[in-house]
Amino acid sequence: MLLVAFVLPAACSDSTQEPASGEVLLSGHGVFVLCEGNFNAGNSTLSYYNPETRAVVNGVFQRVNDAKLGDTGQSIQIRGGVAYVAMENSGIIWAIDIETGRVRGQLTTGQTEHMINPRYVHFINDEKAYVTDLYSPYITIFNPCTMQYIGSIYTHQETTLGYASTEEMVQWGNYVFTNCWSYSNKILVIDVARDVVVNEIVLPSWQPKSMVMDKRGKLWVVTDGGYSMDDESFGDNIPHLYCIDAETLTIEQNQELDVDESNVQLAMNPAHDVIYIINNDVYRMSVNDLHVPVRPFIEAERSSNGRRHYLYDIGVNPYNGEIYVADAVDYSQSGVVYRYAEDGTPIDKFRVGITPNGFAFK
Repeated sequence: MLLVAFVLPAACSDSTQEPASGEVLLSGHGVFVLCEGNFNAGNSTLSYYNPETRAVVNGVFQRVNDAKLGDTGQSIQIRGGVAYVAMENSGIIWAIDIETGRVRGQLTTGQTEHMINPRYVHFINDEKAYVTDLYSPYITIFNPCTMQYIGSIYTHQETTLGYASTEEMVQWGNYVFTNCWSYSNKILVIDVARDVVVNEIVLPSWQPKSMVMDKRGKLWVVTDGGYSMDDESFGDNIPHLYCIDAETLTIEQNQELDVDESNVQLAMNPAHDVIYIINNDVYRMSVNDLHVPVRPFIEAERSSNGRRHYLYDIGVNPYNGEIYVADAVDYSQSGVVYRYAEDGTPIDKFRVGITPNGFAFK
């Protein structure tokens, strides 16, 4: 893959207004949609949607930079006018200008000591960020302003079938929590002042997949339960939702969910007092509720043959509470994004790339 060498300065309807090649329309307070693509296919893409005009621009990165985004886009976060995109299988983190779509820097596996397959980026401050990894038992530290490698945090995770993964990150005070997804049942606690793992939470269920922090300092974690295997005893494929006190690390709730057919995920509203849960459909609950509602808040689309589509991710606009749901459809054709008002009223839907799996709001 072409690596564009720049340095960072300090710090609708379907495709209704597609611009010519080399130009993009990234106007308004829009949302970037990262599309994962297919593993080893190198067909990850980046889309941009303007909620005011309902215009969609697909393939933003390649249009502007005349290069492919890479293989297996995993996550996207915005900070200081820059979108940081972690490309797992390509081993790169792109820094992309959110107004022009142009590359302003990158961090690659060759620039670091332990990064292998980057997953998620979390910003500690303007000059320090963490990157989790699918295979490496280290969390990479880098400067998001210069895209320079700083160091690594050893997680002490044992490797299982090649994996020693850390995933999403949320922060409470001076501590960052990260979930160990692949073949694990742990949440690690990192002291951001010392950049070391200082504690861990062991869950009764396997493979914590997604996490959010509510306004009370309660960590919500959803697991996928692992996967039932013929020749191995690992997990039962039953998802669980946990509520954990971030100060005492005590599990306060443990709810068993329906077996998921797609991808369990969590999101929070702007006030951080309402949780959205993808578990086949989308469920909504207050942080004060003791049980996930029986009836879904948003139901997944169904094909003409009655098959439910695969909901793959959810994002909530932190400025107005609107809800975006990513539908992978069948993981091979262009995915669909549904946009809803905060009360669940449908507003719009639009086509993007293959397997949409991340949102970043501009």
